[in-house]
Amino acid sequence: MRENFVCHSDKQEQIIFSDYPITAAITGIQFAKTTSGSWWLKRHAFTHTRKEDNFIICAPTYKILNQSTLPAFLRIMEPFGSYKRGESEFKIHGGGTIYFRTGTDPDSIVGITDVRAIWGDEAGKFSLYFWENIQARASFRQAPILLTSTPYTMNWFFKEILKPFKAGTRDDILVIQAKSCDNPYFPMAEYLRKKATMDPRRFNATYNGEFEKMHGLVYDCFDEDTHTVAPFMLPFGTQYYAGVDWGTTHPFAITVRAITPNGDHYQVGEFYKTGLTIRDMVLAAQKMKQVWGIKLFYCDPARPDNIEEFNRNDCPAIGAKNDIRFGVDLHYELIKSGKFKIFKNSSPYTIDELESYHYPEPADLKADQDDREQLPVDASNHALDSARYVTVETYHRSTKNDKRDAKSDRHIETMEKRIARLKRGSRNKHTESWGA
Repeated sequence: MRENFVCHSDKQEQIIFSDYPITAAITGIQFAKTTSGSWWLKRHAFTHTRKEDNFIICAPTYKILNQSTLPAFLRIMEPFGSYKRGESEFKIHGGGTIYFRTGTDPDSIVGITDVRAIWGDEAGKFSLYFWENIQARASFRQAPILLTSTPYTMNWFFKEILKPFKAGTRDDILVIQAKSCDNPYFPMAEYLRKKATMDPRRFNATYNGEFEKMHGLVYDCFDEDTHTVAPFMLPFGTQYYAGVDWGTTHPFAITVRAITPNGDHYQVGEFYKTGLTIRDMVLAAQKMKQVWGIKLFYCDPARPDNIEEFNRNDCPAIGAKNDIRFGVDLHYELIKSGKFKIFKNSSPYTIDELESYHYPEPADLKADQDDREQLPVDASNHALDSARYVTVETYHRSTKNDKRDAKSDRHIETMEKRIARLKRGSRNKHTESWGA
């Protein structure tokens, strides 16, 4: 390392020299967390020096990677290797390779082997799916992971990292929280001015590194404690529908909705995975139809060819109405009414998206845009889009007078039987959730 680098505080030194399996630096802005991550990764790159050794640096988007993470890293590593922009790789002189990837394609790190260390910058913006893939890459070599981030919302980062650390239930995690002013070079006058003028919730997240419910959430009426329930036997006459959001590099998502005769809506399962062919999607839909007796799949209408393929394979499907503004408002109304619940442990990706799906910040709007009728940011919304399709097509529509034939009646069974049948089949718990 450069001899003239001096840590600005004890907390920065803790971050750089942490050897915990998972280290999380949760800080206010301008603490120098990205600089800390760069030095942490450099330390591990100088420890593992075989040509076969690989390292991963990831950010949630290309914008953050190119404007923040990459420049900070190259400032300290440029003399020790060469960066290949086309391949997003840094070749260390006489050593291994550092791969730069983003959560824009959550499977972009799949296939990288012999990983010795992983640094995730602004990790609070990662999807749960991307975080699971990061852990999978670290497993074989037990590579340490560093997550640096300002807190954005109470998603997986809060639930799986900070909460268990504070509860003392994860001894493999070290969390270092810091305020912006814990960096002695951050102007205290600016810190105090922001404290006096900003909304307290946003100030605590932005400058104190404390988790708060995200500002501008699309479904800010959703509360996990209120809107999740333990699975139970649903009444006779309950009908099952599914929403489908197509994806290849983005996740393909199916959510399953049970609608009772009195109009209560329960999300009882989900499927969520990237990189699937249409045949893979059909197989997933067929399995879910077998488990739940799904009456109809409401699909993103953008792929009529995929909808036709579902119908050819005994998965009745139609294109759903895809007016985003209308659908979001209707799904919001359903959640707020109290008639929508999610079965606990059935839909982790949906819940993670509910905690991060948001409207654009006013600062992100262009000069000719008005924030009053803005659509949500088109990210972290695949399970939610599939749920929206079901809501648009079923909410306010009574199921009491639905006509069912004998074939559909045969699919009505107890929750316990459905779960038992599911457990007899194979599944990947990291990428599929079926309501068990």
